[in-house]
Amino acid sequence: MTFWDKTADFYDAFQAINREVYREMTDTVERLVPRGAKVLDCAAGTGELSIAAAKNADSVLCTDLSVKMLGNARKKAAARGIQNIGFEARNMFHLEDPDNTYDVVIAGNVLHLLADPQAAVREMYRVLKPGGKLLLPTFTALNKEPVLIKLYRLIGFAPEHEYTPQEYKDMLCETGYDVKAKIIRGAFPCTFAVIKKPL
Repeated sequence: MTFWDKTADFYDAFQAINREVYREMTDTVERLVPRGAKVLDCAAGTGELSIAAAKNADSVLCTDLSVKMLGNARKKAAARGIQNIGFEARNMFHLEDPDNTYDVVIAGNVLHLLADPQAAVREMYRVLKPGGKLLLPTFTALNKEPVLIKLYRLIGFAPEHEYTPQEYKDMLCETGYDVKAKIIRGAFPCTFAVIKKPL
């Protein structure tokens, strides 16, 4: 059982500590997903960003490697009466879709967990349609380690990378794509990066 399977049942309770950042993150996702979009959410966890995207999207595919996380995401969507989300266990490094499939691809709070985040970004970019957007909000430390990360470490959390906002943007820029980013400040700050694929 992975760390994420073990924490699936109380993941949302932990995130409540960072409620204001999560609210702005989900509001930003909702705002950036155009009406009628086809959306892929990678490493979606309990599906909060998928649910935000579903408000404007025609369809959302909510994916994660943790089947337990996906089960909780499915229950959450059903409880809120959301019917335009599908759920599937998937590896974001090897997406099954052809090139240029989605209007929006989301990967929230996952790239710092990956040994090769740029490979994941390139694979998500591949399935993005021209003119589409890659939404990459990720927790970043402004100066000191946030309390939430300290709590996670106590139960086995071990990220591959610990980025400042500038380090995170620099890492994404090394892919050669044009990256825009803003900082969402709160208990555990988030750097919300957006990559748009040229037409």
